[in-house]
Amino acid sequence: MNYTDLITNYHRGKAKYVEHIDLTTRPQKEIIDLFSEIVTALDLDNATGAQLDILGEWIGRARSINAPIEDYFFTFDKASLGFDLGSWKDRYEPDSGIIKVDDEDYRTMLRAKIGANKWDGSADTLPAILQEIYTKQDINITFTDNQDMTVTVYVTAKNLSTITKEIIKQGYLAIKPAGVTVNYEINGD
Repeated sequence: MNYTDLITNYHRGKAKYVEHIDLTTRPQKEIIDLFSEIVTALDLDNATGAQLDILGEWIGRARSINAPIEDYFFTFDKASLGFDLGSWKDRYEPDSGIIKVDDEDYRTMLRAKIGANKWDGSADTLPAILQEIYTKQDINITFTDNQDMTVTVYVTAKNLSTITKEIIKQGYLAIKPAGVTVNYEINGD
């Protein structure tokens, strides 16, 4: 909003008055515009890269996870990793390593952490929180309370990436009460 637009008709024709009002109110307008840009940039759905990392610090979830190393070692299953293309794995090479997940997977991890932070612990409110994790609705998450201090979480989707499976298996999407064991059943190749 430009404050000079609020000047009444009587004073609008007085150039010095208009310049004075503009001089005193322009810094406030620029600060308001800057803050609205920051709010938009740090919105979970709009943030990318370093902005998501800042959100992760506030929410309490790091971007790095331990995941299997893919598309690097020699295999007969992929033409791109055949003879003279893939690296040979010896017995001391690790099967997994610390990787930084992409923005979309990290956004999902942050949504899960937010859901866990706001969950009241009741089984009635859990389905709504689980549906908020994947906003595109391309992955369906349901659960069953086994009534023995365990919960089985069922994840159903088409073409789940290995990273997404690891995020689920390692409990980054875990929304559970203290002392309850969560078992995952993942269907999606």
